[in-house]
Amino acid sequence: MLEALQSAIPLIATLEVLIIMLIGIPIGLILGAIPGIGGMVGVGVLLPLTFGMDPVPAMVLLISIYKGAILGGSFSAILINTPGEASSAPTCFDGYPLSNKGFSKKAMQASIFSSAFADLFSDFVLIIGSFALAMVALQFGPSQIFWVIVFSLLMTGCLTGTHLWKGLLSIALGLFIGTIGLDPMIGSPRLGVVPILGRLEGLELVAVLLGVFALSEIFINAEVSKRKAPGHKLGEKKLTGPSITFSEIKESFKAFLIGTAYGSATGILPGIGTSAAAFLSYALARQAYGGKTKTAKFGEGALPGVVASEAGNNAVSGANLIPLLTLGIPGSAIAALLLGALMLQGITPGPMIFIEHGPVVYAIFLLMIISNLLNVIYGHLLIKPITRLLKGNPSIIYPVVLLVCFTGVYSLNHRLLDLGVMLAMGILAYLLRKGGVPIAPMVIAFILTTLLERNFRLSLTLSRGDFGIFIDSPINQVVIGMCAIGLILVIIQHLRERKLSSE
Repeated sequence: MLEALQSAIPLIATLEVLIIMLIGIPIGLILGAIPGIGGMVGVGVLLPLTFGMDPVPAMVLLISIYKGAILGGSFSAILINTPGEASSAPTCFDGYPLSNKGFSKKAMQASIFSSAFADLFSDFVLIIGSFALAMVALQFGPSQIFWVIVFSLLMTGCLTGTHLWKGLLSIALGLFIGTIGLDPMIGSPRLGVVPILGRLEGLELVAVLLGVFALSEIFINAEVSKRKAPGHKLGEKKLTGPSITFSEIKESFKAFLIGTAYGSATGILPGIGTSAAAFLSYALARQAYGGKTKTAKFGEGALPGVVASEAGNNAVSGANLIPLLTLGIPGSAIAALLLGALMLQGITPGPMIFIEHGPVVYAIFLLMIISNLLNVIYGHLLIKPITRLLKGNPSIIYPVVLLVCFTGVYSLNHRLLDLGVMLAMGILAYLLRKGGVPIAPMVIAFILTTLLERNFRLSLTLSRGDFGIFIDSPINQVVIGMCAIGLILVIIQHLRERKLSSE
């Protein structure tokens, strides 16, 4: 570990990496602050541009944008009551009332500090947890990996969205799309793609990711913008009020601990995501404070409400990469995009990543820590420019995003087919979102389909067709039990929510 860390330092101590990080974080802050853009679109659009770059500069570009975008989402939530990122929605509850009372500066400073330091703690959880889990994962065989993937898919489908069947439908669609192409074991064509699409191994990952996330987002926002009056502006808020005081920091510290602890814990589990962590952290903090602080009630401008929400959603980001790096299983949509970036670099996440690409992995860890510290600096420097930016109309950026998407996807393989795949996936994702079906489970299932199938068939090959291999191992039995318990708890929770809504 120490040797890999020492080898990682020269990889990040370059002018190229420094410049990319200094540019990437403010870009992420701006994209995150603009409603409808956010980190997923930013990372997705720039994903093709990393093709041909060295691994460390490529990952620092995407991670810097991701880190900045999570923080930027709180700026618009506080100033105009419209979260730039979905995970910043609970920040509106107290951030916007604070802004209306003339304390927007105080609310934004609380958001910056809680976001950066919760994310920093989560990164240390990532460093410690990923190495430990990788050592355990080395003991996993094909059947154990198969059940871990099943558990991840099940939890992702069940915990994403408001309806259980919609999450499972999204998983099923992802598994179906993942089988398009050639058989991963023997290379035979499936679903008749050879006469239609040529000898296609499978759908291009970047084309699918950009279609699902970037294009569908553009379609949704184009529809919303069309309903608004010409010349519509996001808001006219100004940065006002005094800075945050030490007594307010002290009062909000409990909310920070709640959000950081809960966000880091839930980030390890696939499917929960930043939005759920933010809402639950806010609810727990509200309960811990008895619904009010010394100056205001929760929902009416309580500063700990802003802190809990932002600490909760930012603490997920580091811990969420633990299953990605150690098992190759993305636990969220943004993790799926980062998985695509690693695969473009020829790096396959899994237990062996610390042995085969140790210096690169630890360079990424160090860069994540540095980017959090830069987030504090940039967050304060860009408060006023972003405030002025939010007075304008963000729709002018959509044509640029669209152009970059098509150019980036075509540059990968120089095939018009990939552009058609991206457009088709964008339309499909748009229709799913209109129907309330979450799209993140579909993407995660698409990425994991080949890994799931290979481990399933390899297990049967090793056991000579004996299905007992899937239940003989104690690890398999534990994971099967986790699947059953998790599914039962999710069903009970959905039934309870349905009963409450009917009442």
